[in-house]
Amino acid sequence: MSNNKKNKVQISLYASNLKNTAGLGKGIADPYAVVTLLAGSADERPSILGRTEVVKNSLSPSWTTTFAAEYAFGQECKINIGLFDEIRKTQSSKSMGSAQFEIGEILGSKGNIKAKKLRSGGTLFVRVTKASA
Repeated sequence: MSNNKKNKVQISLYASNLKNTAGLGKGIADPYAVVTLLAGSADERPSILGRTEVVKNSLSPSWTTTFAAEYAFGQECKINIGLFDEIRKTQSSKSMGSAQFEIGEILGSKGNIKAKKLRSGGTLFVRVTKASA
């Protein structure tokens, strides 16, 4: 067991220029994100930190929902963020892409922000800040 002190961090998300998955004549996508903390070791399980609110008719959403996680410096801590288009009529969702981030890398980046281009189109931004105790 390591005696690394765990720090609370706050994770916030926004995206730009997402590919519109709504389909022809169906308007613009209503994106939301699901954040999953990936397992750090074989005896851990991935855990879903939660999901953001749905941002209506936006391909460059800035979600207000933030997520708290615990992070120990020097220990790899990865999160996976999946983006989805909510389809209200069918109560289902369509994938808009996903990306993985390492919390330590984000904390070490300028402005504590890291961006990843999504294969399906657009860019996902993740910001991690130390949470005030």
